[in-house]
Amino acid sequence: MTKLLKLTDVNLNYNTDNNLINVLQDVSFEVDYKETISVVGESGSGKTSLIMLIGGLEKASSGKIEFKNFEISSLKEDEISEIRRKDIGIVFQSYALFPNLSCFENIAYGLRNAAWTKVDIENRVDSLLDLVGLSDHSAKYPSQLSGG
Repeated sequence: MTKLLKLTDVNLNYNTDNNLINVLQDVSFEVDYKETISVVGESGSGKTSLIMLIGGLEKASSGKIEFKNFEISSLKEDEISEIRRKDIGIVFQSYALFPNLSCFENIAYGLRNAAWTKVDIENRVDSLLDLVGLSDHSAKYPSQLSGG
């Protein structure tokens, strides 16, 4: 069976002031469909860098990243943007919510851009809110929600 995500010998290096910084070294793992994983580690250990690579927001220095059998590490920007739009969601540490939109509307915003029908959007947003225990808060605005 095809893996949802597969990383093979992924490296991420930055060259700053003639110093080579190895952020990630030879990272390899696979994730099956419907499998849930956690990325944990100390501050500065490369968790965010790894997620940026998987989301196609950063390019690996070497190695191979496959998502649904597409080698995302070799896709053009518009191709990876399409995958992000349809299949990958990233909640950044410093999240950016629209302050004038409700919790429901913030979630629905990206789906509207993905050309979903109104009914499909409502069903999906309701499902997501229920999944994270926020169904009772769907009409609240970001300033009315806990940051945690």
